[in-house]
Amino acid sequence: MARKNFGLKNFFFSFATVCLVIYIFKNINGSVDIMVAENDKLEDVIEASGIVVKDEEVYAASLDGSVTYYYDDGTKVKEGLLVADLNTDTNSAQINKQIEEVQTAIDLKKSKDNSAASEQALSDETLSSYETELQASILSSDLDAMYNIVGQVNNKSIETYSGGEYEQYDIEQLETMKKSLIGSSSTNKVPYYSGMAGIITYKIDGLEDVYKFEDVMNLTPSSTKEQDYALSDKSQSDKVAKDEGIYKIIRNFEYYIAATVDNEKAKLFEENKYVKVRVLSDGSEHEVWGYIEKINYGSESSVLILYFDDFFYKIYDKRYVNLQIITDIHEGLKISPAALTKKDGLDGVYVEDASNIIKFFPVEILGQNGDVTIVSNGEYAGENERRIIYINDKNYSTIKTFDKVILEPDKVYEGQIAE
Repeated sequence: MARKNFGLKNFFFSFATVCLVIYIFKNINGSVDIMVAENDKLEDVIEASGIVVKDEEVYAASLDGSVTYYYDDGTKVKEGLLVADLNTDTNSAQINKQIEEVQTAIDLKKSKDNSAASEQALSDETLSSYETELQASILSSDLDAMYNIVGQVNNKSIETYSGGEYEQYDIEQLETMKKSLIGSSSTNKVPYYSGMAGIITYKIDGLEDVYKFEDVMNLTPSSTKEQDYALSDKSQSDKVAKDEGIYKIIRNFEYYIAATVDNEKAKLFEENKYVKVRVLSDGSEHEVWGYIEKINYGSESSVLILYFDDFFYKIYDKRYVNLQIITDIHEGLKISPAALTKKDGLDGVYVEDASNIIKFFPVEILGQNGDVTIVSNGEYAGENERRIIYINDKNYSTIKTFDKVILEPDKVYEGQIAE
C-alpha cells in the first residue's frame, strides 16, 4: 500500500513538472509583445528662442501724480480716444496766489481812465494759443514761464499800463486767465489720448527702445541675447513720476519674431518663404504661419526675421517666447522603432497575420524620433490587396492599418505560427 501511494505521488509530481516546463517554454518562446499600426503624423521641429518685436509707442507722464485709466489691458482702441487722465500733484497754493495777482491787476485796470483801454485786441487764435501755453505752465508749476508768457504773443500786442506782470492784458483777457486758473485748481487733470489705433497695454518692460520695429531687419545673434528686464503693470500703481511710462499702444496688424537658431539649422530655411511656427507661452501653444523676410547669419548662429499678421492678441504683452519651427510633417503609419529589423538588406517589420503566421514586410521610413517612427502607407495596388512601396525600382507589399506589429523581432522568424 505504501509503494502504491509513493508511485501515485511520483506520477502527479512528474505531471506537474511537465506542465510547468511547457508553460514556461510557451511564454518564453511563443509570446512576444505586439503593437497595432495606426495612422498618425510626425513633425520635424526646430526649437528656437524668439524675441517679439512690435510697432509700439510708450506714453509718459508729463508731471507727477496718479492716473485714471478708461480701458482694460488688451483692448483695441481707435486713434484719438481719451484713454487716461493724469491727476497731477500741482500745488494749489501756488495757483491761488496767481489768482490773487490776476485779480489785483483787474482791479487796477478798472480804476484807470478809459484811455488806457487796448487799441488792438488779441485775435481769438492768438488768445487760444496763449491759454494753452498758460495752462501747461500752471500744471507744471512753472511761475516764470507764466509770467513771461506774454513775450510769446504776437508783437501786435495791446497797449500796456502800469500793472506789473499783467500790464499787457486787458480786463477780458485777465478774466479769462482767472477762470482758467480756477478751473485748474479744481481739476488738476491732464488728458491723454491714443496717438494711433491698436492694442492698449499697461505692461511696460523697458525694452521698447532696445527692440525697435524699424530696426528689426538689423538684428544679429549678438543683439538677440535675452536681457534682464522688469515687466511692470502701470495700472496697478498708485503714483507715477514725471517722464515715467504710463501705458503704451501697439499696432496689432503686424509684428515680427526674431528667432535664433544654429547655422546648420538655418540652412534649412529660405528668405521670402512661409513657415509654420508654434509659439509656446504661459503653458499654452499657438500655431501661426510666418514669413521669412530675412536671415542674418553669424559665426555660429543665425537670426530668422519672421513676419506675422495674425494671432497677435495672444502674445501682445510678451517679449521673449519659445518657438517650434516646423520644417516638415510626415503622415503615415506609426510604429515603434523597436519593431524595425532588417531582412535581405531591407528595412521592415514582422507582422502576425489573421492566421497567426509571422510574416516580414518591408517598410519605407518617412520620419523618426526617439519614440515614434512613421512609415509610408504605400500606393494603392488593388481591392483587398496590400499597398505597395518602391525600393530600388522594385515594388514590395507593405504593412497596413491595424496590422499586429511584433515589437521583439529577434524572437520570431518568417513563417512561424504564433501561439
